[in-house]
Amino acid sequence: MGFGNMKSVTRVISFTSGKGGTGKTTSVVNIATALTELGRSVMIFDADLGLANVDVMLGIRPQRTIHDVLEGRVRLEEVILNAPGGLRIIPAASGVSSLCALSARQRLSLTQQIEQVAEGVDYLLIDTQAGIGADVMYFNGAAAEVVCVMTPDPTSMTDAYALVKVLSQEYGERAVSVLMNNVPTADVQIRTAELTAYEKIGQQAFQRFGNAVARFLHVELDCLGCVPADRMVGESIRAQKPLLELFPSSPAARAVRRVACRIDQAFLDHRVKGGMQFFFQQLLEMNEHGYSGA
Repeated sequence: MGFGNMKSVTRVISFTSGKGGTGKTTSVVNIATALTELGRSVMIFDADLGLANVDVMLGIRPQRTIHDVLEGRVRLEEVILNAPGGLRIIPAASGVSSLCALSARQRLSLTQQIEQVAEGVDYLLIDTQAGIGADVMYFNGAAAEVVCVMTPDPTSMTDAYALVKVLSQEYGERAVSVLMNNVPTADVQIRTAELTAYEKIGQQAFQRFGNAVARFLHVELDCLGCVPADRMVGESIRAQKPLLELFPSSPAARAVRRVACRIDQAFLDHRVKGGMQFFFQQLLEMNEHGYSGA
């Protein structure tokens, strides 16, 4: 494929988590919304091929899914959904339980079509499955940047550590960003000139996590920010609308905007492995080396 003909660099970021329930998909949808508010073009690829979540959270019902693409019934551009705010969604499917079940031809066709539809887009955000399964690592290993969404809960931190360990030891990942999500607000007032109560709690949790990673793994961690627990998040999920659209002044919405601004600050000079071209080169190499999900 002619990667050198791409007109612009698409920033490919994979959002992943060691366990379910961290608010990963909600984070992806709202960060994507915040990036569109900054004037960026954004496409979300729902990479949980068997369980569609992104379209559900946005209240969109796809007529066709990626399953139809894999079966050769339609082209990928025919299943892309247009969401409010200019977001574009590549929806997951029902009935494709694992990428491992796809043939090499299907994987190659899928990656080629994603490259075509995402060309010229500022951001391709990949919402992976939770956990450390082969499908998750297939996309994490190929994305230019990896963001691990976790909470201060000890089980979330333990599972996030397992995820980073696999990324480091089996896929050679040396840099992972962390989004500390659903951070509780403290009963006691811990406010300084720099940090609110929840930010203090989130930073302390990130420091504990970072200490463990630094001691046993050779991975550079960067904290993108902390998002507080906020009942408006649940309200927006039930309403199937982005939090930033429904409750733009809520504490979580303000925190998500700060995270998006931090991501976008490095848009022109980001320290990544190579943008869209690298992403698809990696996917092709995995196919050539006989990716089997083992």
